Amino acid sequence: MTLRMQARELLPSVIRWHLALTAAVLCAGGLAEGKGPLPDSKPKVGFSAAAMPAVTAKPATQEVTPAQLQKAVRTYLERRLKGKAAEIEVQILGPDEPITVAPGVLEVRVKGRGLLENFGRRLFDTALLVDGKEVRTLRVLAEVTVSADVVTVIRTVQPQDTLEEGDLAMARLPLPGESHDFLTEPEQAIGKRVIRPIRAEAPVRMSSLAIPEVVQKGADVTIEFKHGGLLIQASGTSKMSGHVGQAVTVLNQDSKREVRGIVVGPGVVRVEF
Repeated sequence: MTLRMQARELLPSVIRWHLALTAAVLCAGGLAEGKGPLPDSKPKVGFSAAAMPAVTAKPATQEVTPAQLQKAVRTYLERRLKGKAAEIEVQILGPDEPITVAPGVLEVRVKGRGLLENFGRRLFDTALLVDGKEVRTLRVLAEVTVSADVVTVIRTVQPQDTLEEGDLAMARLPLPGESHDFLTEPEQAIGKRVIRPIRAEAPVRMSSLAIPEVVQKGADVTIEFKHGGLLIQASGTSKMSGHVGQAVTVLNQDSKREVRGIVVGPGVVRVEF
């Protein structure tokens, strides 16, 4: 075999050896610089923390705060006392322990029941609703103060006094309860007769006043007999006292008969026939 033929046969082996050596050198250089993969290692697939969206855990419960309870009680009172109160103050005193319910849209609603006879320290039955469904009922203890503008007297008045405009003033005072008989307009008191003492700066109650009596028992009166357009007058004596619009019994001095009539003015009793 000639030398040329031997060289031709050895050439592929030399090329393969050279290529393998070159690859080994390149691989070693990459590992030294920290750029190449380890032999027989498989590429790893991953995600950077910056590329992944943050995941927030959904809370298992939500807390009912005192502020939410206070708002519910105040809203309830405002609805009940619409137009009757100038100021409403609510301080929540209990429950003391934290109140939690399931997550969702929370609504706190006071259950109305009966008349609020007295303000001050009261219990309110309160429903907790989540997504429109009632999940719990609480008994909320609150201190309630309700104030209104009411009529007062500027001086102490005694029974049989008749109130005049100059005797009255307006003041903002706490109300005892939802049902009360404090007067809220001076016109309600002007001209009324006092039947119970009222001290200065105290509120005027309807129960402390009466309509003035313009006919007195035993006093002489004029009796008017009226029928259609016909009016006849006679003298009489009242058997009882009465105010305008009140029915009284009078004695007709001419016939000596007693008749019933309606007081229509000072010293005047009308009898319809």
